[in-house]
Amino acid sequence: MINRIIEFCLNNRLLVIFFTLLLLLAGGWALKHASIDAIPDIGENQTIVYVEWPGRSPQDVEDQVTYPLTVNLTGIPKVKVIRSNSMFGLSMVNIIFEEGVDFYWARTRILERLDWAKKDLPQDVTPILGPDATALGQIFWYTIEGEGYDLEELRSMQDWYVKYQLNSVPGVSEVASVGGFVKQYQIEVDPNKLLAYNVPLSKVIMAVRNSNIDVGAKVFEEGGMEFIIRGLGFIKSVDDIENIVVDTHDGVPILAKNVANVVIGPDFRRGALDKEGAEVVGAVVLMRYGENPREIIRRIKEKIEEIEPGLPPGVKIVPFYDRTELIGRTTATLRLNVILQVIVTVLVVFVMLRHLSASLVISIILPFGILITFLLMYLLKMPSNLMSISGIALSIGVMVDCAIIMTENIHKHLAELGPARDPKTRLEVVGFAAKQVGKPIFFSAIIIIIAFANIYFLRGQSGKLFRPLAFTENFVMAVAALLAIALLPVIISIAIRGKLRSLEQGKLVQTLIRWYDPIIRWSVGHKKIIIGISLIFLIACLSILPFIQSEFMPPLNEGDLLFMPVLLPGASLTQVMEVMRKQDIILKDLPEVDMVVGKLGRAETATDPAPVAMIETVVKLKPKKYWRSGMTREKLIREMDEQLRIPGVSNIWTQPIRNRIDMLATGIQTPVGVKVFGPDLKKAEEIAVRIEETIRNIKGVANPYAERVGNKPYLEITIDRHQAARYGISVADVNSIIMTAIGGMNLTTTIEGRERYPISVRYARELRDNVEALKRVLVPARTGAQIPLSQIADIRKVPGPAKISTENGVPYVRVFVGVDEEEKGVVDVVKEAQRVVKERIEFPPGYFISWSGQYLYELEARRRFMIVLPLCLFLIFVLLYMEFRTISLALLVFSALPFAFTGGILLQFILGYKFSTAVWVGYIALFGVAVEDGLVLIEHLKERHEKSIDQAVSDSVIAGAKWKLRPILMTTVTTILALFPIMFSRGVGSEIMKPIAAPIVGGMITATALNLILIPVLFAALMGWEIKREKKEQGDEVN
Repeated sequence: MINRIIEFCLNNRLLVIFFTLLLLLAGGWALKHASIDAIPDIGENQTIVYVEWPGRSPQDVEDQVTYPLTVNLTGIPKVKVIRSNSMFGLSMVNIIFEEGVDFYWARTRILERLDWAKKDLPQDVTPILGPDATALGQIFWYTIEGEGYDLEELRSMQDWYVKYQLNSVPGVSEVASVGGFVKQYQIEVDPNKLLAYNVPLSKVIMAVRNSNIDVGAKVFEEGGMEFIIRGLGFIKSVDDIENIVVDTHDGVPILAKNVANVVIGPDFRRGALDKEGAEVVGAVVLMRYGENPREIIRRIKEKIEEIEPGLPPGVKIVPFYDRTELIGRTTATLRLNVILQVIVTVLVVFVMLRHLSASLVISIILPFGILITFLLMYLLKMPSNLMSISGIALSIGVMVDCAIIMTENIHKHLAELGPARDPKTRLEVVGFAAKQVGKPIFFSAIIIIIAFANIYFLRGQSGKLFRPLAFTENFVMAVAALLAIALLPVIISIAIRGKLRSLEQGKLVQTLIRWYDPIIRWSVGHKKIIIGISLIFLIACLSILPFIQSEFMPPLNEGDLLFMPVLLPGASLTQVMEVMRKQDIILKDLPEVDMVVGKLGRAETATDPAPVAMIETVVKLKPKKYWRSGMTREKLIREMDEQLRIPGVSNIWTQPIRNRIDMLATGIQTPVGVKVFGPDLKKAEEIAVRIEETIRNIKGVANPYAERVGNKPYLEITIDRHQAARYGISVADVNSIIMTAIGGMNLTTTIEGRERYPISVRYARELRDNVEALKRVLVPARTGAQIPLSQIADIRKVPGPAKISTENGVPYVRVFVGVDEEEKGVVDVVKEAQRVVKERIEFPPGYFISWSGQYLYELEARRRFMIVLPLCLFLIFVLLYMEFRTISLALLVFSALPFAFTGGILLQFILGYKFSTAVWVGYIALFGVAVEDGLVLIEHLKERHEKSIDQAVSDSVIAGAKWKLRPILMTTVTTILALFPIMFSRGVGSEIMKPIAAPIVGGMITATALNLILIPVLFAALMGWEIKREKKEQGDEVN
């Protein structure tokens, strides 16, 4: 088939060139319109169900909302786990589906169940499906700022103007407000005046509700015209509320202002935003699933420019987190690496060949291959990101290898032909030479493709992260092999003409052969010594393995930091706000910090489950050229951590994207977490605290913190049913007073143009701000008497849960464990911690623990690699056997792999890289690449041996090895030097790319030494043994 493709292309050269140029133009268009993000979306495939039940305790939310929801959602097909959180006034249920489940199919299944689940929920509770966004959906944060405007006015601008404008941008799933104060009309009732006027609170509530409505009365006609009739009754101002008639006494109206004070104030809130010590209003924009983040942010910025002139004078929208900055830094790193790789590769080819036309022919495969790969990515809707473009960057050297082998062979035959005048003869020679190496080229590409195809078997975060790299690597290799056998012979037949000099005549090549000749002759003559030295080197390198630590993934430097101090759950919003404000001021004073914006609590979105005691501070750093001399990112974090230490506060340092993925995937925002499961949260908390104390002194453990979920102060009002019954008061009557007079109840909503504001009723603050005042709250009896609450209820302070978290219905308490990876890898830390916990802590019946966080991803990756690596090696061997049809030659080429592995291990150890998913992906790439030169060399040695029957085996092997010296060195040097820009890169994304490239560089160095010395030695030994065996068999037959 390969030969027929070559013949067809050479017979239809204009058609091939035209079709290739067409693909080139299409690839350029695809590159311009590619969807670009920083990293693949590695979050769990999950959907969130969100329920608000204002004012209710976590226990009430768990018992009456979360648990019934979880039970009803259990049993949905292809669900992996259901994780829930019951918080004050809020329930969030995360349904995590198996990989590969369609995002919108999953949402549809949940919607079907939600309709059925509503029957088990309280009447005033409505479950809502969260936005169609993923963990990477938070792409843009901004604040609304303006001198002369208070936080209430700025929040109104955000909620009723900016939010809806940005929500209309195509691709935006949700705009969630946070910070500032929501305007609220507050009716502060005076119970003494209610008693004096003999007006029950229920009448005030009913009167307000009935006074806020517009009505219609159809139409009436006059003078041939039709008039639409409206009755205007919507509340527009404080004055309208004050003049509501709540009752009458002897014909005299009793107005709302007679029994209450009506004011405009802030609504109850569970989140706030601080910018460098000053409270601000802001929002987060969530991108819809599957959209192009760079394009969405561009549209958002265009919309902001469009709407800003419509804002009041002096008001502006200021971004403080913009994903395009990370995307820009990542793509800049990749772009620079790819450009440098192309330049280095072209220079290496020219230096080795010293032939301009041949060098240009080889180099032309790079832009063609890259652009056609982008076209395939566009057609398959694969976004361009760090990993997919890394697949292209890692393939550049290997891509050129195909072109080198093809061009070198054709060039050699054309040089032997001389300046042929007959074009047909020249074309036949080109075709013959191309067919000679076409099969090995294509077969080598298949081996590399098969090796990378094993990455498709990875699951979880490893699979989602590295599958794009494997896809693009395979695209590149398939395109490179196809271009090498279809396009290059065509271009060579047109571009390389005239008298050609043999490439072996070059001074550099002659010098290399002169150095190589005595080495290969001595090696072939001393086979046992060479084999012994090789085995010793193999064993020595493998002995390094126990000294290399492991981790799940090298951390990607996102540029910005996320600081997450965790306070005790009993802390009030005011107290947390004060802590955040002081910390933000400290952070801003550091010379490396550009901007600091802190958020406490949650934004108004289902994707943000943060409690009030949780602070998330985005620390935007300046470019490194403005940093102090000698300052590194790690040193800066340590300095910040020292300055921000507060007794009772646990500091956690992470990054925005990493945090969102971890929080929504495992519920753990640190690299490692422990979940303590059990029926009693208080007992589970005690176990969690013991675990925290037990692992604190383990090497590598940093800032362990166990949740104190049971220490939230509660004020419980227990109704004495017998006492209430004596006064004719029902439980419902008491609860109504508790909800309205004490807690405050939103009665109705004003309609003021496009704006909507709640109207609430409650007692004045001084009548409900301490326990003694609450005891004096009056409850109306059926007889008209007003009974103090203390006479019919017991009021006391008790501790209770701040939050109730469950997994598949089982409650748990978390222990957050930071890891100092400079001291010890994540897996090694967990192993030691597991051992210590098992030895020192006994668990009561019904209680157990589960280790979570990034550790789970690494375990999953290890289990997969235990399958993937042997499968990769097995498939490579099968392909080699199919090529040679003999186990001995297949094993000969296969022997390159362990020696390539030793080179990778050695360089990995020298550079200090831990074993990680990235490193193992590098080894898979190495295994595919390492057999290429050995395959071509063995093919040539075999062919030369078969033709040189009268020549001694050693002479035949030496001649064949010298003949292939230059192409082997060229392919190896281009592969290694093409990766040098990655190895020395310092930009965003290099943290992941370098551990992938290091095994390839180290492995190719030792694999080349193997191919040039050990393989010829082993081949000579094998052929010598076979000749002796044949002679012995012939001798036996004679006898």
